Amino acid sequence: MRLAVLLAACLWTLSGCSSLGVGVPSTPGAFIHAPQGKTFKPMDTLDPRNAMVYIYRPITRWGYEEVQAPVFFLDASQLFGLKAGAYSWLELPAGTHDFYARRPLSVLYLKMVFEMPLEVEGGKDYYFRYSETRPLDMEELVANPQDYQQAGPLQQVPRAVALREIADLRLDEPGVYYAGKDSKVPRWAPFYTYTAEK
Repeated sequence: MRLAVLLAACLWTLSGCSSLGVGVPSTPGAFIHAPQGKTFKPMDTLDPRNAMVYIYRPITRWGYEEVQAPVFFLDASQLFGLKAGAYSWLELPAGTHDFYARRPLSVLYLKMVFEMPLEVEGGKDYYFRYSETRPLDMEELVANPQDYQQAGPLQQVPRAVALREIADLRLDEPGVYYAGKDSKVPRWAPFYTYTAEK
């Protein structure tokens, strides 16, 4: 009887998460399946008023021993998992977005890894480095570290630093063209998400 109640509670929780744009964690860690996609290549935005955000995770021994990768969310919508040795991207409308990652355990999300208000300007590229074991000392890299966004293991880094580290990393899950708080569409979407100004 207790098992049936526990199973029903888990199913109810998962169905509630799905209605909020949160699905079952589905990204195995690099220990199970290492990234296999293409190496990094910068992309143009579909709409020049959008920002392009690249998120990458350098290779570490700890990351390669991970069974499930942390999963990233934007404005309560699940985006992708990020394995060690991988990168992904987001095309976002300018503004401030609620950006966070959670660490899964089997089919549940147990731990918030970081949470931050992600601020982006249209027409700009942003590079974010995710490393739980080897963060960079931003004071050694830039004269004005306060101008770079950071939360927990996620750090915005200068383009030159990012391009050195990201060059050999692989795209593991498709990036996301994010149209707004309640929708995200695949990269091939042949339209703008902005209404014409009158």
